[in-house]
Amino acid sequence: MQEERAASSSSMDSSELRKVFQMFDKNGDGQITKKELGESLRNLGIFIPDEELDATMGKMDANGDGCVDVEEFGKLYRSMVGEGHGGAEKRDEEEEMREAFNVFDQNGDGYITVEELRSVLASLGLKQGRTAEDCRRMISKVDADGDGRVDFTEFKQMMRGGGFAALGR
Repeated sequence: MQEERAASSSSMDSSELRKVFQMFDKNGDGQITKKELGESLRNLGIFIPDEELDATMGKMDANGDGCVDVEEFGKLYRSMVGEGHGGAEKRDEEEEMREAFNVFDQNGDGYITVEELRSVLASLGLKQGRTAEDCRRMISKVDADGDGRVDFTEFKQMMRGGGFAALGR
């Protein structure tokens, strides 16, 4: 029974992961090139210099082939949503969402602020080109109550819609 739940949860995660991956894989060949990553980030309003793009690719490209495949992308994605710590099959979606939320809510006050979003994006190697205004714009797209912050309910809505990556659509 537990295995069935794990398989079901895992296939849901896999489906979500594929959707996010496909947003970056412009030509659909199953690989994200540096060029595709750069274009995708620019489409999201994230402008980073070539050297930083190289460093970001280097972090994601585990096998060193110059491209990021869905497995490499998945490792990064899962670590960002709190699945990289083992035992994910035992957690329900709400707990996983809470863990992901807590990554962004650095001071633990129950809200993701512009500065907290900027800080997390910076830790992913995306600091340059990520202005407070860019982060404000991203937050405003999911800020249902208009308080300038993202609470857990708003965060869950956003994640079910594809996460921060979907905000550029």
